[in-house]
Amino acid sequence: MPLLFVLAGASTFYAFGKRTAKKYIIERVLKLYIPFNVALILVIPVQTYLADIYFNNYSGNYFEHFKEFFVFTDFTGYDGHFTPAHTWFILYLFLISLITLPLLKLAYSKNFDLKTSRFMILKLLLIGVVLYFIKPIGSLGGKSIVEFMAWFLTGFFVFSDETFQEKTASWSIVTFPIFAILLIARCVMYKIQFFGPYWDVLTYIFTWSGILSLFGLGKKFLNFNSAFTKYFSQASYPLYILHQSVIVILGFFAAKYVMIPYILQYILLVLISFAITVGLFEIFRRNKITSFLLGMKSLKIKTPSAPAACKAQFQ
Repeated sequence: MPLLFVLAGASTFYAFGKRTAKKYIIERVLKLYIPFNVALILVIPVQTYLADIYFNNYSGNYFEHFKEFFVFTDFTGYDGHFTPAHTWFILYLFLISLITLPLLKLAYSKNFDLKTSRFMILKLLLIGVVLYFIKPIGSLGGKSIVEFMAWFLTGFFVFSDETFQEKTASWSIVTFPIFAILLIARCVMYKIQFFGPYWDVLTYIFTWSGILSLFGLGKKFLNFNSAFTKYFSQASYPLYILHQSVIVILGFFAAKYVMIPYILQYILLVLISFAITVGLFEIFRRNKITSFLLGMKSLKIKTPSAPAACKAQFQ
């Protein structure tokens, strides 16, 4: 998730070149606040309903269970009660966008530069140390809004710089192998339940190497325009909102009724859930109401003019 906040911070830097503070706030409300509330009411409750059935043998129907969703406990949703699920990212991003707005506008207007310099590595290390120590502050459900605010600001002040982005691309030859090795190491440590004093340090290095390498690889290999990138740049946000509920529904029934090897079950779950989520996106973006509720622009279907349509019939 830190990578998403870094990307959001960097994109905010570019957004300030096109929007006033008022327009920025309105956009945040339309893009984040409204979709978050829509997801909270229409998308997420099915996850806690199925979790309650699976873990706690709940026997009521979905509508009877709906009132249980708004009971606040540990925010995980496994007990059938309230959770923002994956949309906590949207809520945090909305709050962070508003809280940091005065600072960001001031910095942008003054051309404040924290980015390119000969001491960039030292600055990144300093940012990393700060992030490490502020992580416990403002934690809700194990997720610190202060920590993610710092990642957001790092994206705005550091990763928005073109020169720095080029550096991450060149660094990726080193950062990506580190990221891959630590990913395997963390999986092994998690499997054997080894959470010693090195876990936090490895997590810290893993996070930074992942952000730098994935950002750099994206800059190197995905920095182009095509029908594919254009489509998924529009689809990514609604896909994010919808995907987890689709996965939970399919996974719930797969775990109960599909008796095949886990690896095959996993592959099928990924492919089928992706296809269904994209299908839902295609349906919802063709309707002005649903596209608005999911924070996206509705698809403009071009209809040929009358003369053109008549001409086409006789060709």
